Amino acid sequence: MPICNILEHPHQNADQAEQIRAHIRSTGPVLPEGSRLVIAGPAETGYRVISVWDSLDARDQFFAERLAAAYEDVGLSLQDATQTYFDVEALMAGDLTGAAVA
Repeated sequence: MPICNILEHPHQNADQAEQIRAHIRSTGPVLPEGSRLVIAGPAETGYRVISVWDSLDARDQFFAERLAAAYEDVGLSLQDATQTYFDVEALMAGDLTGAAVA
């Protein structure tokens, strides 16, 4: 079943987020295998990433193989982030062609 993952890192800033995205772009598909949607931006403290995945396994594989290293490269650890997820029963979106792309 698809899941929505919400990751919040209290110490991450916008510059680090861009460096993490650059690392992801350099190590494989920009939208990782098993991922359907990624939304990211500043949170009250730190940075928030909301993503939709085909499964927990797909998310966990990406985190282990690519995301943890991207965080480490900017001096952060995923261990300091909080994560929650829920099963996705519906996903709807309007025309995203004008949305910002990182």
